[in-house]
Amino acid sequence: MFVLKLIYCPKINIHLGSIINLKPLLMKKLTLLLILLITCQLSAQDDTAYVMYATIRLTPKSGHTKQLNDGLKAHNKKYHTEGAQQVNVWSIDSGPRAGSLVWVMGPMTWTDNDTPMSDAHSADWTANVEPHSDMGEWEYWKLAEGMTYAPEGQSAKVMQIRWFEINENKGNNARHLFGTIIKAYKELNYDIGLHVFTNQANAGDGRDWGILWMHNNWASLDKDRTFVEKYNEMYGDDAWDEFWENWMDATNFKGMEFHSLLPELSVAGSN
Repeated sequence: MFVLKLIYCPKINIHLGSIINLKPLLMKKLTLLLILLITCQLSAQDDTAYVMYATIRLTPKSGHTKQLNDGLKAHNKKYHTEGAQQVNVWSIDSGPRAGSLVWVMGPMTWTDNDTPMSDAHSADWTANVEPHSDMGEWEYWKLAEGMTYAPEGQSAKVMQIRWFEINENKGNNARHLFGTIIKAYKELNYDIGLHVFTNQANAGDGRDWGILWMHNNWASLDKDRTFVEKYNEMYGDDAWDEFWENWMDATNFKGMEFHSLLPELSVAGSN
């Protein structure tokens, strides 16, 4: 005896009421309906099956660094500890933006933006963060599907980020090329995380991709991992030179920064 509770799938508009004592003749039809229902469920899951973060750059006003840090620490611990609103804060440690902070919220989906922050949250931000900082870019970065490698158990504290503009009609080329790097990291079981994020709110400054190398500490940058030699061993002689030539044809370099995690201001954890 089969007993199925009411199931509704909006995409294929099928209702199944309680069915009792099914005859063998109905089994084939039931199987087909169940397959369609499962397909519908997976399709619905795929609608939000991605990883995205909202980022805000905050620059402390002159003489307000301590006040900003204290305000962010209290604000994050009160309003940004769970779900899509959990937050990390990173310090920019190189380049012309050094000294600024990057406030990172997520992972989240676009749907999460339909739930507004509370009035108390907004009042707290206005009172304890805004007076001590100048707000820079507010952006959304989505993890590129299949373009990620995370060592098991990594707790990254240092990030090297490089931005690239993707030349017209070269997106597939860039994905294929960098996919060979991701594959090499996985096969070599590297201790560095590597992730490609795409800019979902491009301001026209050419930063289409942000590529993140995640390190456990600064000392990790001193390690000689002989990647070029290993890449050539994996893909053939001169493979790295060929990669670089094709990569330069597909992209334009738009800058690089080092960021370090500020755990005292963060809630989400470095992963």
